[in-house]
Amino acid sequence: MGFLVGNRRRAGGGCCWLTITTFLSGFTVYPRRLLAAGERMALSYIIVVLACTAYYIHRYYKNVARYPPGPTPLPFIGNLLQIDKVNTHKCLERMSATYGPVFTVFLPRPTVIITKLPEIKEALIKKGDVFAGRPNSPIDTITSTFENGGIIFSWNELWRDQRRYAMHTLRNFGMGRNVMEEKIMSSVATLYGQVDELAHQDKADMNWPLQLCVGNIINELLFGYHFAVNDCAKSVYLIESVEKVFFRLRNRISVLLIQEYPWMRHLPVVGWQGYGEIREDFMKLIDFASEEITEHKKDLDYDAEPSTFTAAYLQEIRKREQNGNTDSYSELQLANVLTDFWSAGMETTATTMRWAIVLLVRHPEIQTKLQKEIDDVIGPNRQPKMADKTNMPYTSAVLMELQRKANIVPLNVVHKTLADTEVANLPIPANTTVLAQISSVLDDPESFPQPERFNPDRFLNADGKTFNATAVDHLVPFSLGKRQCAGESLARMELFLILVALMQRYSFSVPVGGQLPNMMPVYGVTQVPLPYECKITMRHQD
Repeated sequence: MGFLVGNRRRAGGGCCWLTITTFLSGFTVYPRRLLAAGERMALSYIIVVLACTAYYIHRYYKNVARYPPGPTPLPFIGNLLQIDKVNTHKCLERMSATYGPVFTVFLPRPTVIITKLPEIKEALIKKGDVFAGRPNSPIDTITSTFENGGIIFSWNELWRDQRRYAMHTLRNFGMGRNVMEEKIMSSVATLYGQVDELAHQDKADMNWPLQLCVGNIINELLFGYHFAVNDCAKSVYLIESVEKVFFRLRNRISVLLIQEYPWMRHLPVVGWQGYGEIREDFMKLIDFASEEITEHKKDLDYDAEPSTFTAAYLQEIRKREQNGNTDSYSELQLANVLTDFWSAGMETTATTMRWAIVLLVRHPEIQTKLQKEIDDVIGPNRQPKMADKTNMPYTSAVLMELQRKANIVPLNVVHKTLADTEVANLPIPANTTVLAQISSVLDDPESFPQPERFNPDRFLNADGKTFNATAVDHLVPFSLGKRQCAGESLARMELFLILVALMQRYSFSVPVGGQLPNMMPVYGVTQVPLPYECKITMRHQD
C-alpha cells in the first residue's frame, strides 16, 4: 500500500486513493460483527483488488527498471499518451535530446530506441548476431501467412537460409550486372511513352507512371512479365492495397495495443481496425503471389534454366523433395518471400522517385546543374549505363541527398535481442524490441548541417569531384548489419538509371498558375509526398 501512496500522482489516482482510504477507515469504527455479510464480502473484494493492483504496479515498475532509462511509462498503456501518433520519429528525436542516444519507450511494448550512428553500429554490426532477431507478435507477422514466414520478418536459421538463397538467386539473375540494367531500361522505355504524352498537358501527375515503372521491374524479376500501360488495373489495385496497409500500420493506436496485448485482436472494432482490416488488405498481395505460382507451375520445365525468381524457387522445392529434405521450402513460403520483395521493392524505390520530382521542381538550379553533367557525360541521345556513374559525381551527390532528404522510412523495421546484451554500457535484456532509428541519423544536424535543406553539395568536397567521407558514412537509408536491405543493389541501380533517364529527356517545373509542391509528407510505414501536378517539358525535340 505504501508503494501506491508514494506513486499515486504517477498512477493518476490521488483522489480515488483518498476516497478508498476514507471508505476503508470508516469500517474500523464499527465492530466487525455489525457488518452485514454483503458488506464484508464487498470489503474483501476491495482489499483483494487493491492488493493485486499494488502488486501489479510494483512488478510493472520493477520490470521498467531493467531497460535503459526513458520517459516514465504508465501501467498498461506505457508512454502512449506521450508519443505523437503522427510523425512519431520526430517525437523520438526530441526524446533523444533529453534521454540520450539509447533510451526506452513503452509503446506499450518496451522498445529500446537507438538514434545515433556509433550506437547503431555497435548494435547492428559489432553485435549483429545478438540483434538479428525479429519480434513475433500478431502485428509483427501481420504480412505473413504463417509464423516465421518470408524474409523481412522471419528470424533464426530459417531467415538465414531464405535470405542466403534469395541473394544467391538474384545474383544469378544479374543483380548488379548488365542484364539487370537491361530489365530496368525496358521498364524505362514504357515510362518514356507515358511521360511523352504527359508532356503535352498543362500539368501532370508523375505518381502512377513511376509506380508502374518500378513495379514492372520487380514484376519481371519475380514473375517474368510487365503490366501494360492500358492494362494495369491489377497493379494499381495491389499498390493501393499495400499503401493502405502502410498508412494504417503507423496511424492507428489500436495497432500498438495489439502488438503488446495480442488477445485484443479478437475484440470488436479494436481488433478489426488494429489487425483484421490491415491483414485483409495485405492478403490480397499474398493471393496475387499464389496465383502467379500456380500459373508458373502449369508449364514450368523443372530441368531448364529458370528465367524468374518464382521458377528458380519452384525448382529448388522439387529438388529438395526428391532428396527428402524440403526444410522450410514450400509454395506457401514462396508466396511470403514474393510478397516481401514485391511490396518492399516497389514501394520504397517508387516513393523515393516521387520525392525526386518534388525536390527537383522546388530546386530548378539543382535540376539544371544535374542536367548539365548528364549532357556532358552521356549526351542527349545515348541510353544511360551504370558505368557512367563513376564519371558523374554531382549526379551521385544528388541521389545521396535525395535519399537523405526524402528519408522515406520514418521508423526502421524493429529488431529483437536474442540474448542479454548492452549498448553504450546500458543493459538490454534478451527478447527486447529494438528500433535503430536510421531516420534520426539522416536528419542529424551534427553530420548534416541545416538538415532541412536539400543540398547535394554537402556530399562533395570543395573540388566537386570527391566525396565527403563523413556525410557518406552517415548515409544509411538501407539500414546496417546482417539485416540490411537485401534489395539495396537493385534499388541503387533503379534510382540512378531512372533519374538520369528522366533528367536527360525532360525538365520538371511548376505549372502555369501553380504553386511549389508541399514538403509535408503523408506519414506511414513509408513517408510519401502529397499528390502534386507539375509541368513536364521535353528537353530535346526531334
